[in-house]
Amino acid sequence: MVLEDYVNTSVMVASAATTLGVIIALVVYISNSRAQDRQRVVENVVRFQEAHAKLFQNRFLSDNLQAMEEGTFVRDLNIKEMERHFSRLLGDIEYFALLQKTGAISRTMNVYMFGWFAQRIQPVLTSQERGNVYWQLAVEFLDEMKKEADKFSRVSPEERREYFQSNHFSH
Repeated sequence: MVLEDYVNTSVMVASAATTLGVIIALVVYISNSRAQDRQRVVENVVRFQEAHAKLFQNRFLSDNLQAMEEGTFVRDLNIKEMERHFSRLLGDIEYFALLQKTGAISRTMNVYMFGWFAQRIQPVLTSQERGNVYWQLAVEFLDEMKKEADKFSRVSPEERREYFQSNHFSH
């Protein structure tokens, strides 16, 4: 009987240890997953800020920002130097589109942080830019961002609070 009690006790201890090990492993896994999610959010914001800063190195935005803010901006296709800067800007916008398509930056982050620009840049695209297969990604991105930014700008302050309270800055 002593050997049987010893075996039963050993089996119970081993079962309890296994159960405890599984519980600890599960807690560690959940904690690590949550930490990685938080870190991904931070990385997304940093990545976006770097891309956003790159936009302001482009003379088209820096030279026209005040007019855009005042609502007086008009694109003059005859100013060749500015058109070269606009073409470079479309390349930078493609970068945002690619970041979104790969999940490196969420669509909702782009709507919030790039939507204002999309509302001003998308309307000045020419039919040539819209028809150019090599600008398709940038054009589609601008169309999507403008549409979403227009919706976002019409929401109430309470809806914006809800937008920010939910985790819209992860993918």
